[in-house]
Amino acid sequence: MPVDTGGLVNDADNLNVIYMLALSLALGLIIGVEREWRERDHEGGARPAGVRTFGLISLSGGVAGILNERFPGLFSTGLVFVLVVMTIAYWRRSHGDKFMGVTTIFAGFAAYGCGGLAAAGAFVPATATAVSVALVLGVKERLHRFVSRLDQTEIFAALQFLLIAAVIWPLAPNENFGPYDAINPFEIWLMVVLISGLSFVGYISVRVFRASRGILGAAILGGFVSSTAVTLSFARMGRRQPGLESTFAVAIIIATTIMIARVAIIAGIVWPPLLPRIGTPVVVMILSGVVLPAFQLKQQPKKIAETPEVANPLELVPALFFAGLLSIIMLASRWLEATFGPEGVYAVAFASGLADVDALTLSVSRFARDGLDLQVASIAIIVAVVTNTLVKIGLTAIAGSAAMMRHAARALIVVAIAGAASAAATFAGG
Repeated sequence: MPVDTGGLVNDADNLNVIYMLALSLALGLIIGVEREWRERDHEGGARPAGVRTFGLISLSGGVAGILNERFPGLFSTGLVFVLVVMTIAYWRRSHGDKFMGVTTIFAGFAAYGCGGLAAAGAFVPATATAVSVALVLGVKERLHRFVSRLDQTEIFAALQFLLIAAVIWPLAPNENFGPYDAINPFEIWLMVVLISGLSFVGYISVRVFRASRGILGAAILGGFVSSTAVTLSFARMGRRQPGLESTFAVAIIIATTIMIARVAIIAGIVWPPLLPRIGTPVVVMILSGVVLPAFQLKQQPKKIAETPEVANPLELVPALFFAGLLSIIMLASRWLEATFGPEGVYAVAFASGLADVDALTLSVSRFARDGLDLQVASIAIIVAVVTNTLVKIGLTAIAGSAAMMRHAARALIVVAIAGAASAAATFAGG
């Protein structure tokens, strides 16, 4: 709350006011340093606001915020004054058709607001805001380069993610439905948002960096979207480029390894106590997937002629399909568990691993949070991961060449066996 300076104040109050004003000044200086550095090539008279100006703007916000309780409307009046003065300064700086932009005006608005937040005692939000503003201003070139590499597909994908995360998810009912109360639309859609978000990061990375980062980078980024799609894509690319079968096989192994790490991330987000249970098998599989093909990486070309074919993971129809698949797996898991015990869950894990390991991981992680035995859930996740790893061999054989399949199979079989053996040793004796 703003400090009332209408009466006598003690030393503690004075120190508090001094701290608020000092913080207000410091936050303005943080933003001002970036602005003055950005405009360093301009003479002082041609620069509408620098480090001193921003410091004074933020300090003014602090003073106005402190006095606003005694003089209502002072803070708002000061904000209008700051915006008018900065707008006039920019108008005087502009010449002819040269548009100087309004970023500094809004930075001044933010600096004044930071001073007000500090005066209200919101020290952490005020500091976070000032640092965030300076950071956004400082990465101007990187942001522009990033946006310039996007096309309509990526922008539309981002809008679809906002639809999935900010519109559909909050409207979903947060209640359990169906047999065994296995279906909760709110939680199911939250899991869709989680998977879509992880996939979207990988998708944008693949689209932005494209093939220029080499086959290994493409495999790593693509693995965060869909290791199955990347496997099919690399297998087809290897068939079209004879002599590079082992290189593309390595890429498939790396993408599969990323899938294994991704599963651990998902399980840890949904129910962290699962991580210690699946940690050893996951680490063993990842190390096997990294170490075994390492000697072949010297043959990796600097660039590849094609970008892996990865579909936009944020299309609404695939999201609805994934939500439906997740619901089916949840229902099947609950029914089979009630009918056959843990063996029923393992059967669902095996069947799910043939197609989509993410849905199974989300399902059993949620059930573990709701009371499913941690060991049963952990074994089910490892069963799905091992199954999906072996499936990559068949996909490589179907879409690629026999030579590529042999290269990939040698490592993937070892990865699967290592994971199964490690899981058996970890879970032995309950």
